[in-house]
Formats: sequence, structure tokens, C-alpha cells
Amino acid sequence: MIEIMRTRFDGLIDIEYIRRKVTIRPVPVGDIDQLPTMLAAHFLEMTLRQIFLPNQFSIELIAELVGKAAAHSALRSTSEQAFVKGMYYPSPTETFPICLTGLAGVGKSATIEALLRVMPGPTEFQIDHCMTPLTAESHWYASAKGKSSGKQLLTDFLGIEATTRENAASLQLRAQQQANKRGISLAVLEEMQHLTPGKGVALTTDILLTMSGLGLPMVFVSNFSLGHKLLKRNQEDTQRLVAHPRIMWPDAPESKIWADFIDECIAASDGRIRADRSDFSHEIYRGSYGLKRAAIHLIVQSYIQARMANRTWIELVDIHKAYTSSAYYTYRTDVEELERIAIKQKTKRDDLLCPFGSPTRSNVVQFVRKERDNRVAQAAFKGALTAEERETHKSLKLDTDMKAAPPKRPKRKPLGKPTNDDLGSGFSEFFDDKKDD
Repeated sequence: MIEIMRTRFDGLIDIEYIRRKVTIRPVPVGDIDQLPTMLAAHFLEMTLRQIFLPNQFSIELIAELVGKAAAHSALRSTSEQAFVKGMYYPSPTETFPICLTGLAGVGKSATIEALLRVMPGPTEFQIDHCMTPLTAESHWYASAKGKSSGKQLLTDFLGIEATTRENAASLQLRAQQQANKRGISLAVLEEMQHLTPGKGVALTTDILLTMSGLGLPMVFVSNFSLGHKLLKRNQEDTQRLVAHPRIMWPDAPESKIWADFIDECIAASDGRIRADRSDFSHEIYRGSYGLKRAAIHLIVQSYIQARMANRTWIELVDIHKAYTSSAYYTYRTDVEELERIAIKQKTKRDDLLCPFGSPTRSNVVQFVRKERDNRVAQAAFKGALTAEERETHKSLKLDTDMKAAPPKRPKRKPLGKPTNDDLGSGFSEFFDDKKDD
């Protein structure tokens, strides 16, 4: 029955199978317009966040990781004797993990969730060495959140008290034995950004080295700022931990996958997006930089703006108001800094700049530059108008640039320094008014 360990991954690496397995198109949100505005917006957001349409990067990464897990499982179960040996005397191997990195909100966690949906579920099998059937698990998902050391991660995996006096080497050996017995073929480590604060990158390095020492194929999720910190470690650490980065970028503005995402948002909103589809797609992209989390938040805030205007459907003007709202402020600052990075490739913010020297995609740069040129042209056009023409332009609702600078208040003419006669006149008028009272 050991053959089950080698065949449980059959057919899971097929690209079309992966696409069908991980794609999620949620049921439309339904009737929410009778609910209070914020509650209705919450239901809309919950529905939109269920959408997952994998791009080529996600599918290829999932296929790569499933393939590595399948190869590892086959290697550990070439025969029943080899499998039993691994239960007691695991090979002292070390693996170099894959570092999945990208901007916050680009879809890294959603891709990991999709990967876990593709991995085979628990599989029961029997070997002569054991009297009762064993249950094989395909992966180990671990969260670094709240962990104080790599040792604590191992004790959680083994299901023992974190206060044990066993050293890390002993726990690592026991974890290897347990992983081989349970048929675990992939380790997934997420939420690295939520590690115990104040311990810097040393804690992160400790946890990653502990995990890689288990000998399992491994992927860990990292934001850009963590990548910058890891690259400042010694050579022996960087060559182990960040030698295999996989950088996830936002979808291109004119790509089919972005168009499909917008179409799915329109379908999920159940008729609440009535703007022209092409214009809607363009405005959402320029307001979110193609980041799915930001795009969904912008759509939800647009719905809130529509409800404040006594409407139940979204128009382009609602997107503009949502973009400049206080609720979208944190996203707006990130988007505008990302646009500056796309043009200059320089910034002081490590969380927005790729640590591995990979430049922003050329088609995204072209989109940003075109938008900047359009804004410059609009500003030049408005600057050439007379006061009367500007009022006419505004009345026609042609001023729809949500990133235009707010109009400056005209400065009042200075009153000038009062003369002695002015002061005397003011003094006399003040006492005349008092007499009348």
C-alpha cells in the first residue's frame, strides 16, 4: 500500500486542472440596498474578497510547489523499507526555501490558499511495520505569528509544551521523524510580518533556518521590507534563505486577467456598478495600482459614496470621491508613491521597493507615465483658461481627475499698515457706536 504515497499527487500538476481547482467566482451579493450603508458595504466587501482568478504567475508557482512535493513524496517512499527508515533515521538534508514576495495586497496569501486547495487531502494507507493504518498529510502549514523562536514552532508541530528542556537539535530530529511518518511533503510558512516585535530580523532568520533544516520543500511569504532586512544578513544566511525569490507583481492594466477580475467584480456586485466597463476598469486601476486588496477597498468605498448621494449604484464620480476620502487615505499614499517609484525607481520606503533589483514592469511604467502626461496636459489646459471659462468647464463636469491638486484659495489683499489718521478715525467710530448703544 506504500504506492499510495507515490500516486496521491497524480494529475495535480496539470495547468488546466489547477486553474479549474483554484478559481473562485462568488455568488452575487444579492439585495443589500435596504440595509444600513456600512452594513451593506460590509456584505459587498465580503463577496468581492472571495474572488480568485489565478494569473499565470500563480498557476506556475502552484505547479512548481506541487511538483516539488510530489518528487519529495516519491523519494521518501521508493519502498516500504525506505519509508520505515525515514520514520526513525531521517536523512540529514537541508533545503533552500522559495521566498514568495511582493507588494502588500497583491495576492500572495490568496495564492498560498489556492496552493493548499490543490494539495491532496489526508490519505489513509497501511504498511506491514504498523499494526494500524497511518494517515498521510501532504503539507504542513505554519504561522510565524506570535512565535518567539524556531524551537516554539517545532514544539507546536510536535504537539508538546513549549517549555520542554529539549534542545532545538533534538526537537528538529523528532520533527523530521514525525514529518516522514505523516508523509508531509511541503512546508508553508506565512505571516512572517507578524513576528514578535523588537527582535528584528534575527528571529526571522532563526525560524527560517529551523524550518529549512527539516529537509522538506518549503515556501515562505515575505513582504519587500523583510526581503531588504534578510539581504543584509551574512552570506551563509542569504544564500540559504533568499536565493530563490519569486516576485509577484500586480497584473498589467491592459491584461486579460485584470479585465476578467473587473468583470467578476461587476457580476458580484449584482448590478451595482453602472459605469462604462472600460472607464470603470481604467479608474479602478489608476486608483489602486492594480493591487487587488486596494481595488476592492476602492470599490466598496465607491458604493458608500453612492449611498451617501442617495443612489444604490456606482458611477465614476463615486470612484473619484472614494479615492480622495479619508477612508482610502493609506491606500492613496501608497499608490501615489508607487507611481513615483515606477518613474524614478527610487524611494525611501523599503516596503514598496523590490529588494531583488527587479524593476517595475514596463507596461505598468507606460501606464503611469501616460497618466502623468495626461494630468500635466490637463493642468496646462486649465491654467490657460480665463476665470469665466474655468467656471463653464466646471459646470460641464469635465473636471473628473481624481488626482488633480485641490484648488488653492485666493490670497486676500493685505490691508497695509494703518496711518495715524486711520487709527484716530477708528477710535472715534468705536466710541460713536458705544454712545448709540
